[in-house]
Amino acid sequence: MIIKGKNGNTQMKKDVQQLRTAEEKSAALLALSFKAQIVQDRAAGTKIIDDGMILQSAELIEYDSFKDNHAYNTIGEIFKYGDRYFEVVAPHTSNAAAYPVETTFAYYRLVELAASGTIDDPIPYPETAGIVVNVASGLYYSYKGGVYLAKADMPDCVYPPDTPSLWQWEKVEGR
Repeated sequence: MIIKGKNGNTQMKKDVQQLRTAEEKSAALLALSFKAQIVQDRAAGTKIIDDGMILQSAELIEYDSFKDNHAYNTIGEIFKYGDRYFEVVAPHTSNAAAYPVETTFAYYRLVELAASGTIDDPIPYPETAGIVVNVASGLYYSYKGGVYLAKADMPDCVYPPDTPSLWQWEKVEGR
C-alpha cells in the first residue's frame, strides 16, 4: 500500500526504523545464543563447534576485545586480540605483562583454520615475533610468502622459518 503525503512519509520512516531495531535485536540474540553454544560445547567436551565456524561467525558477531586485568571465568569465551581470535581455556584474571595472550597456552587458545601441513596446504607460521609454536617434523609451514619444511620437532619454537643458519628449517625452492 502506498501512502501519499507528509504523514505517510513519516509513518514509513517509523516502520523502517522499527524493522531495523527488530533486526538489530534479533542479531544480538543470535550472537548471544551462538556464544552460549560455544561455552556449552566446550563444557560438554564435544567440540562440535570448530574454529572454522567461530571464524565464520566473526563476520556477523562482534566479539569483545581482550581486556587486561579482567576475570575470564568462562571456558569457551572468545575474544579478539589484534586481528586474531582466542578462546579462554582456563579460568583466570588476565595479566598481559606476565601472561601474554599469544604465548600463554595454559589460558588461551588461538582460533585458527586448520591446515594439513602438506606442501600444498602448509600451516601458517605467525609473523608476530615471540609467538610460541609447536612445530612438528615433516610438516610444511608457510611464512612471509615462502614454504618451509620442518626437519625436527620443535616444541615451544620461537625461531621463525627464515632464521639464518637454523638447520631445523628447509626452504622449499620454486614456491
